[in-house]
Amino acid sequence: MSKVLKEISQLIVKQFNYFWILITILVLLFSLYTNWHLSINRTYKKITDVATLVSNRVDGFIEDLFQEVYTLPVYGKSFTDCKSGLYPYLEHITLNNENIAGISISDNRQQLICSSLPNNESIISSTTHARTLTGPFKLPLFDQPLYLVQQKMGNYHIGILVVSSILQNILKISDKNVNSVALYNNFEKRNIIRVERTDDNRSWKLSQLINEQTPTNTKELYVIDKTQSIDGVVVVVFENHQTLISNLLYSELLVTLIILLSSALIYHLLKKVISKRYSLQGAIKLAIKNNEFYPEYQPLFNCKKGSFTGVEVLVRWRDSEDQLIMPDFFIAEAETTGLIVPLTLQIIEISLRETQFILQENSEFHLAYNLSALHFTDPSFFTEFDLLARQFAISPSQIIFEITERELLDKNNSVFIGTMNRLREVGYSLAVDDYGTGHASISYLQHFPFNYLKIDKLFVQAIGTKAITESLNDAIIQMAKGLNLIIIAEGVETKEQVDYLSNNGVRFLQGWYFSKALPIDKLVTLLKGEKE
Repeated sequence: MSKVLKEISQLIVKQFNYFWILITILVLLFSLYTNWHLSINRTYKKITDVATLVSNRVDGFIEDLFQEVYTLPVYGKSFTDCKSGLYPYLEHITLNNENIAGISISDNRQQLICSSLPNNESIISSTTHARTLTGPFKLPLFDQPLYLVQQKMGNYHIGILVVSSILQNILKISDKNVNSVALYNNFEKRNIIRVERTDDNRSWKLSQLINEQTPTNTKELYVIDKTQSIDGVVVVVFENHQTLISNLLYSELLVTLIILLSSALIYHLLKKVISKRYSLQGAIKLAIKNNEFYPEYQPLFNCKKGSFTGVEVLVRWRDSEDQLIMPDFFIAEAETTGLIVPLTLQIIEISLRETQFILQENSEFHLAYNLSALHFTDPSFFTEFDLLARQFAISPSQIIFEITERELLDKNNSVFIGTMNRLREVGYSLAVDDYGTGHASISYLQHFPFNYLKIDKLFVQAIGTKAITESLNDAIIQMAKGLNLIIIAEGVETKEQVDYLSNNGVRFLQGWYFSKALPIDKLVTLLKGEKE
């Protein structure tokens, strides 16, 4: 499974540009569709609110019209003389309400009984509904259409005439999302009145679509809201297609820009990460092939003997452009990709070749190599190491394998335990490196067959500072002695540190106080000068 996933990941990396373009297109299409859907929903919500507002306006207007009409003395009475019995009431109401153009009263047989206007018998209609709105009508006295709001009161039908401009003002709305508003009669299946925006969207005009059979006979988005004051009449609000398209294009363009800019930014970051990972991986492979890695040696001073009795082998990388690349840049990548094993073997071979004569001249001189858990899980690493050691006639007693505390091995892994026990049986030494920076407990140290412990420079450099970490040195030293571990202190830089460590029985010291890491020629010079 891991092999398949690795192959898939490599394919994605190789075709990264194509994959990213495809992903960007898919995300863009999804985002555009989602934005379109949300834009439609937003517009629908807005025109729904408008429909409710207009419907409430109509209801309020109709109820206001009838407030004074309800005072007419028509209940339980019969009238024979309009002029003396009813006309004064009708005239008073008409003159005191600017929204009322005229009032008429008719009986159940549609016979006009009284009216504030002449010649309006033709507009009277019989109805079984509580309240109706009909029109438009034309009367000689008016230069615009009229509408009749009719309601039954007792044995009579009261009709209120309203001019078109009054209703138009009620239907007009400032919301730019609305293109047209209509009052539609569900009983007659036609528009009663409809207003629409002019072509420049700046004003309103009376629509000619009065006899439209259905409010849904359009491709426009619309909302219907039923009025409460008039039977069978609904408010129909149509979206402004021009505004919708304009807003949609703007939002789609904005979404496109955001997606493309985000894609470009993420692409740049991912490309940088991928390039760093895979180009670094390729560079490490090429560097191993071209022998660009080489060892440097950090001398180890023996306080008891007053001389250098070993070195820690450190890896360095000088690329084809003669640029020095430090381990912090590539070690983690080498471990992640598994290249640390061939890299380590290459460094081991070079270091054994370079130090062969030193090791053979001084049987107590040793080399220390840093290993990770990956070296212990590799099936061939130690086999190849044994072959190299025999090739250069190096005794196992002259080799220390250092395992960083942060690279804690699995205590339950029998392979680790078996390998470490075999190494100790053969004569190799094992050291826990950078002690104090990880999570190694005493039980961990007891579980594995370590015979060396290296105190991390973090604690060594705290000596003399009175910091909390300084006080831990005594505890670490006493613990190591209790476990019969030989102590190595790294990062020694001052005389005070040397005195403290040597006085506390720490025999092996390593740090810039004695020497920095050296190439083989300078190491030979150092050892030669020491000998002389």
